[in-house]
Amino acid sequence: MVDKEGCTPSLEMLLFEETSMIQTDEQLMLSVKDGNRDAFQILTERHYANTLNFIYRFVKNRPLAEDLCQETFLRLWRCVPTYRPIAKFRTFLYHIAKNLCLKQLAKEQRTPQIESLDIHYGDDDENFHPIAVAIADTQYSPEALLIAKETYEAIQTAINKLSKEHQIVFQLTELQGLSYQEVAEIVQCPIGTVASRKNAAIRQLRKFLAPYRANV
Repeated sequence: MVDKEGCTPSLEMLLFEETSMIQTDEQLMLSVKDGNRDAFQILTERHYANTLNFIYRFVKNRPLAEDLCQETFLRLWRCVPTYRPIAKFRTFLYHIAKNLCLKQLAKEQRTPQIESLDIHYGDDDENFHPIAVAIADTQYSPEALLIAKETYEAIQTAINKLSKEHQIVFQLTELQGLSYQEVAEIVQCPIGTVASRKNAAIRQLRKFLAPYRANV
């Protein structure tokens, strides 16, 4: 096995790469705290794509999302010396990303745009291919593709109409798959408030989508 520079990795490096695959995020973060920079690289590779996706859903601008994602991991690096595994690593990371998103939106004072159907998050990110690719199959008729496109845009428009508090809770639970406990720690509110905001978001989405559903 030879690395990119043509050098054979040390036994220590090979053992670390093997064991890191079964280490939790929290264990890797503590390893970074002990001076292991390779562990931080592994954490970045594990979470960069999902973090970028989360940020993009708020700012609706790919270059800006990439800048904020890089800033998120930069701030994460700065937090290494004081890191304590009190909460899940993912909760800690998304809390940083959420604050950056809200700060950016407050700065711009603009209305979010509808997410592009053609946005792509990288060939190595199998979970976030553009919907245009996901539905572009020969078994679908042009009419079916049009309906799918319109449905997707209607849902995105409805989500964009939610308040920032409801958007964050809805996206973290439904789109990122986080538990109520994790979301509560990210947005720093009681679990009951998270559940309340989630229910309110669903009610509002049903209301926003009612005219569209009646015409389908």
